[in-house]
Amino acid sequence: MKKVLIFGGSVFIGKAIANKFIQRGDEVYVLNRGNNPCPNGAIQLLADRNEFEQLQAVLSGKEFDIVIDGSAYKEYQTKIAVELLKNHTNHFIHISSAAVYKDSEIFPFREDSPRGTSSHWGEYSTNKYLCEEVLFNAWKEQKFPITILRPFYVYGAGNNLDRESYVFARLLNNKPIIIPGMGMPMIQFGHIDDLCDAIEKIAENKKCFGKAYNISGTEYITLKGWVEVCGRVLNITPKLVLVDTKATTYKARDWFPFRDINMIGSCDLIKKDIGFKPQYSIYDGLKQTVDKQGIEKFKNSLKESDVERKILEQLDIKYF
Repeated sequence: MKKVLIFGGSVFIGKAIANKFIQRGDEVYVLNRGNNPCPNGAIQLLADRNEFEQLQAVLSGKEFDIVIDGSAYKEYQTKIAVELLKNHTNHFIHISSAAVYKDSEIFPFREDSPRGTSSHWGEYSTNKYLCEEVLFNAWKEQKFPITILRPFYVYGAGNNLDRESYVFARLLNNKPIIIPGMGMPMIQFGHIDDLCDAIEKIAENKKCFGKAYNISGTEYITLKGWVEVCGRVLNITPKLVLVDTKATTYKARDWFPFRDINMIGSCDLIKKDIGFKPQYSIYDGLKQTVDKQGIEKFKNSLKESDVERKILEQLDIKYF
């Protein structure tokens, strides 16, 4: 039995990771502010991770085999975690993001691609990059045992972001789906179960110390292709409206779940180091998501958008 600490642990990625280690029979601690229910079987540590004294109080005297940080979005948050957990954990796994890669026309992104501020991701990319730098420095200077994961888009049952649910809801309610960038930008998805499996393998592997890994599925897919796969899962033909984003006077994220940019990366390094092999194709992963959550939940999740209405009016399409 391992002692595992998870920062976050109450929604989607953090919750799935907590459940993974609980099911293994480990002693799992979930640290958060208590805004959401703690997973069954976990021990909750109530604290605001932004407050050094609160964090120090709940972590005092505790040792952990594995720490997984899925809720650090600012440099100072990671600095506090390192300060309080150095010499108190055997492995610190940080969930970063592929958004740390700078703007590029060269794909796929690899772990040694330039990192920093992306114009597409703004402060989010800068802050996640700075979190990574704190950890790389802690490894170099103190041998603090870190591993960094850079997911691309994560999906699956329990996703708290309106991504696959956005498309499923429109398909099930016979609504059009307006796709930016003429549907051509290519993106990459990783299933939540595959992410959890990789974390389990990394947690026991010292070879991963001091390294960062891209992690995602094996397929690249266009935005249009992704919507079409969602339709295949439900056996519904999507009503597609492909638009040039600039012609709409809106940004893609004003109405669509994703930016109209290419976001794809190589996962060769994690395959080489831990034998990572995703079990889900995009189709299989989306089907599992629907099977677990149920069609009615997606049908009832529809959130109609004024931006979508205005774009359709501009195009003189009367689907709504």
